[in-house]
Amino acid sequence: MRWPLLLLGLLTAMAAVVIAAAVIGEPPGARGVENATFPTMLDGEPGSEGDTRRHERILPVGWLLGVLIMAFAAALLAWGYRRRGRIGWVVLAVFVAQAVCFSTVMIAYASYMREPSAALWGALPEPTALLVYLFWPSQFGFLILYVVTFDRWFWTPDDESRFRAMLRHDSKTGGP
Repeated sequence: MRWPLLLLGLLTAMAAVVIAAAVIGEPPGARGVENATFPTMLDGEPGSEGDTRRHERILPVGWLLGVLIMAFAAALLAWGYRRRGRIGWVVLAVFVAQAVCFSTVMIAYASYMREPSAALWGALPEPTALLVYLFWPSQFGFLILYVVTFDRWFWTPDDESRFRAMLRHDSKTGGP
C-alpha cells in the first residue's frame, strides 16, 4: 500500500466532509427560538421536534469527520510501524476501539436529542458522561502505544547513530 496516497486520500475526504457540512445549510429554527424570560437569548428546546431536526442532517457529517480524523492519526502511526516491517495491527485495534467509543457518544447524543433524560451519570447527562468517561480515555490508546514503542519502532538506536553521523559530517563540511 502506498501510505502517502492513503494519507492524501484521508485528507481529501476530510476536506470534502468539511465542504459538505458548509453546503448542507441549516434548517429553519436551527439557531434556536427566543427565550421567554430573556428575549436576547435563544433556546435550543431539547427534545422538541425542532431540536432534533436541526441536528439530524449534521450529526452524520460530524460523525464521519471524527472517524476520518481518527483514521488519519492511526494511518500516521501505522506508517511509522510499517517502516520497520510491522503492519501495525495494534494501531488498527486502537483505532477501531476509539471509533466505536466515538460512535457510541454520537448515538447517545442523537438519542438524547429525541428523548432527553434527567438521569445523570457521574453528575453529567448521558452523552456528556460517555464523552468524558469513555471517549476521552480511549484517545490515550494512541498516546500510550506511541510512547511505549517509540524507541523500538520510530527512533531506534540505528536511527540515532545515523543522525549523529550526519551531524558530524555537517559540522566538518560547514553545512548540508
